[in-house]
Amino acid sequence: MIRLPEDPRRRTTVLALLAAFVAACFRLVRLDVPHEEVFDEVYHAKAALSYLRGEVPVEWVHPPTAKIFISFPVWLFGYSSWSWRLAPALAGIALAPVFFLLAKRVLATERAAILATVLLLCDGVYLVQSRMAMTNIFAVLFQVSAVYFFFRAVAPERLGARDTLLGGLALGLALSTRWTSLFAMAFLGLLVLGMRRMRVFRPRELALMLLAFLALPALVYAGSYWFYPAIRPTGLRHLVDTQKAMWAYHAGLNATHSYFSPWYTWPWLTRPTWYFFRRADETVWGIVALGNPALWWASVPVTLWMLVTGALQRSRARIFAGAGFACLYLPWGLSPRTLNFSHYLFEALPYACLGLGLLLDEAWDRPRAGLVARAYLGLVVGLFLFFLPILTCYPVGAPLFYFQPLKGSYLWMWFASWI
Repeated sequence: MIRLPEDPRRRTTVLALLAAFVAACFRLVRLDVPHEEVFDEVYHAKAALSYLRGEVPVEWVHPPTAKIFISFPVWLFGYSSWSWRLAPALAGIALAPVFFLLAKRVLATERAAILATVLLLCDGVYLVQSRMAMTNIFAVLFQVSAVYFFFRAVAPERLGARDTLLGGLALGLALSTRWTSLFAMAFLGLLVLGMRRMRVFRPRELALMLLAFLALPALVYAGSYWFYPAIRPTGLRHLVDTQKAMWAYHAGLNATHSYFSPWYTWPWLTRPTWYFFRRADETVWGIVALGNPALWWASVPVTLWMLVTGALQRSRARIFAGAGFACLYLPWGLSPRTLNFSHYLFEALPYACLGLGLLLDEAWDRPRAGLVARAYLGLVVGLFLFFLPILTCYPVGAPLFYFQPLKGSYLWMWFASWI
């Protein structure tokens, strides 16, 4: 039994490290399996290798930062499945304590922050993206880090310069990982305006915000292309041309994919994405980016509840959670890119977990509501462990994998659209 320190700061540190430890237990074991590039690893892992070789990367349609991070372990340990997945795993591990620290700031109690963190740790897409050489987990880590620093900066009476600048740095890393971080940037703008109001137009605060929202992100974004061999000889002109080409690619993408799903279907898990599947004799291995049904199916209802009750109660925490999910999810309805996948919702999921953690904490000590809260938490944890084999490519016997407890429904593939 872990004995937590009485000192609040040490206690928070221990809990944050515990969250990282739990995340590590699920992310580092059998990280090398499968031993080949799967799904977008064929682009992102190869792009990381291209940077190391001084070549024009094979994948250029996303900014470089995540692929640069992926390249560091490859440089140290060679090009193998374990090394190209190590940086995403470390990013996934780091996200757990960062999210806990954010939840501790936003929510009213330590228990609510712990509950929200447990919920996020039990999401299948969070686990899968942490074990794949792809860019998504880096984007979420940098986005949540930016939100944490900005929240710390804007909460006191005097705007915190250090946290504001750290927030700007994290925002730059997020934007130089995926353009979808613009949605997080919009959320941060609302956060600043909502909490600082007219104070943000004071000269000191305005200068800090210009640094954090414009200067620092622009410097980090441009600096990330220093690793891009084709940029160096021609400088700014080629950098601008590359951005135009990226926009043209995403806006004009007409490709199809068997696991494409419209944005409005994502919370309902209509079409999860299989990254890998193989059957040999009587054994099956698979990886599917499947969100925890108990979390994803609750994400939209809890967001609506947070927004409505937050407005009625003037609750900062409720509005924060609801607005965060809405800002990171709803803009997909306006995105010019048409080839989208359900795991993109993961960028919004941390804010649904904040809302759910808040509700569970409020119900925890009530006689009947507390039983429901405990049962829901048990369901989330149970579903995470139940789906673990097909999240981590664990070998499963074919008779078990294809077992049909109900006609037309397999043990792990509940609906025909999940196949």
